[in-house]
Amino acid sequence: MRINLLLPFFLVAMTFTFSCKKDSSTTSSLEILKSSLGQNQTITANIDNTGYTNFNAQTILADGGNPLHTYTWSLDVSSNPPSGVTIGVLTGVINRAGTSSTGLSVGTSTFKVTVSDGNSSVTTAIDLLVTNYTPGPAAVFQQLSSNFNLKNADANKAYGASLFAMGGTPPYSWKLDSTYAGSADLTNAGLTVDATGGIVRGTLLNSAVGKTINFKVVVTDNTGTIAVYNPVYTIQVN
Repeated sequence: MRINLLLPFFLVAMTFTFSCKKDSSTTSSLEILKSSLGQNQTITANIDNTGYTNFNAQTILADGGNPLHTYTWSLDVSSNPPSGVTIGVLTGVINRAGTSSTGLSVGTSTFKVTVSDGNSSVTTAIDLLVTNYTPGPAAVFQQLSSNFNLKNADANKAYGASLFAMGGTPPYSWKLDSTYAGSADLTNAGLTVDATGGIVRGTLLNSAVGKTINFKVVVTDNTGTIAVYNPVYTIQVN
């Protein structure tokens, strides 16, 4: 068994945060998130001196729209995505099968992905950062390392927002963290967590107006490993 020691992945994972400013007047608009500085979401990989590629699988974050079941994802082939890179149609997880570095080179390449909610679709750019292998702490399967404010919600309107996980072995499975007292607020407000898609969706009830919903989720990868970190996700209901 090969042990991958991935300092670049660890550093990216530890500093990966989105603090997007949300406008409650656009709660129904579908979007693929960028950082608060307007930067693209970034996928990381590195190449060692034997040509072995370590690729860090990662979910792409989207929110808004009216997902009938879950969001559906696709690569924009016209943007020339890197060799071997794929995206899970129902999960939004970008991954790369195999270990060969063929078709990859050190540096940043940009390609596009599209998400659909069943009614509309949005396309945006994603960056792949490839670095030279540097020994360091082992990469971890994780959620965000800090609490995260999801997009505001409106009562009596459909709502959707994807959740984050990085690393591990996709596909992932998602469930509410029943040990966190606030998680019941999510279901009481009319929302559920899609177990395979990793999104929060549903139609907000009138009883949730003016409330702040706080919840946690547990994410497990295909090997049974549970993601480290357990952020509180927050939704403000208008």
